[in-house]
Amino acid sequence: MMNKGRRHPIVGAKSNEWVVRPTTAKAVMGLVNHLNTRLDWSETDVLDLFAGTGGLGLACLKRGARRLMSVDCHPAALRHLKSLRDGSSDPRWSIVHADLLASNDRPLSLTSLGGQPFGLILADPPYGDARQEGLVERILDGGLLISGGLLVVEHALTYRRFSLRHQAQHELIYGLSRFCIFENG
Repeated sequence: MMNKGRRHPIVGAKSNEWVVRPTTAKAVMGLVNHLNTRLDWSETDVLDLFAGTGGLGLACLKRGARRLMSVDCHPAALRHLKSLRDGSSDPRWSIVHADLLASNDRPLSLTSLGGQPFGLILADPPYGDARQEGLVERILDGGLLISGGLLVVEHALTYRRFSLRHQAQHELIYGLSRFCIFENG
C-alpha cells in the first residue's frame, strides 16, 4: 500500500496472494469530510463491507463512530484486519468473515451481521466483478440500515450498473473512483 510515497506492509499478504486496491488517502479524507456534515459519529454504527485493508472503516472509527464491523472473505484481508484490530485493542471494532457476493440473488441479512441495523454502510466491492450488480438492492432490502441511514458504494468511475432501482442522492469522484451515496428513507 502506498501513502505519500511511503510503503506500508499489508499484514498477511504474500506475493501475488492478495491484490489490493486501497482507497486513496485523498478519497478517504474527502468522503469522511462529506460524511461529517451528515452524521453524528458518536451515534453512528458503521458496517464496512468488502473491508479489504480497512482504510474506510478505520477512518470512521477514528472520527468517533460508536462501533465498526468490518466484513470480508479473503483470508489475507482477514489476517490483515485482525492484526490491525489486535494492535489497536479497540473494543468497538469487530471483524466478520462472509462472502458477500456468493449469493447475489437475496438480501443481505442482519442476523448474520449481529442483528442491529447500522447508520452507515460502506461497500467497496471488487472493481469489475459483475456479481456486484444489484448490490444496492440487496443491502437496502435487507434491513441493514436504520431509517435515514447512509449507504456509500465505491466503484470504478466507468461502472454504472450496480443499482437497478435506486438513485444515488450524492456522488463524489476522486481520480478513477466514484462514491455513490444513498439514503435509506
